[in-house]
Amino acid sequence: MMKKKTLMSASGIAVFLLGAVFLFLSVGLVLLGGSVYRRVVAHSQENDQMRTTLSYVANQVRRKDMAGNVQVGKFHGQDALLLTQNFEDIECVTYLYCWEGSLRELFIEKGYELGPEAGLPLITLENIFFTVEEGLIGVEALFTNGSQGRLILAPRGGVTGGDG
Repeated sequence: MMKKKTLMSASGIAVFLLGAVFLFLSVGLVLLGGSVYRRVVAHSQENDQMRTTLSYVANQVRRKDMAGNVQVGKFHGQDALLLTQNFEDIECVTYLYCWEGSLRELFIEKGYELGPEAGLPLITLENIFFTVEEGLIGVEALFTNGSQGRLILAPRGGVTGGDG
């Protein structure tokens, strides 16, 4: 009888230990999966921010891509893309620039002066740089997490450099 009781308690301990090992491995797997999920989501958000920023700039250039409408310059000391258009016989300018941690867009009548804070904040961004080289626009966006994205655009209507 005593032998039977010892065998039952030994098998109970073995079942308990097996359950504990299973529980430990399950918790470890959940924690590992959560860590991987967080990294995937963070990378996806970074990638989305980069694609959104560069796609937005490219689409704005494509919308205004006619001779003399695309210009790279400065807006209150910041690199800016100046996109001109006639709106109901009034010449207007869209400024794309970075101010206080975000890509901003400002649409105003040419000749009017507004401060950089007047622009509509679009996307969180550390800074953005625009260059002109051989008829191409170089765009370099620096993001708050330290990553950067680059884009080269070739407007059919040409591009000029200026001081905005």
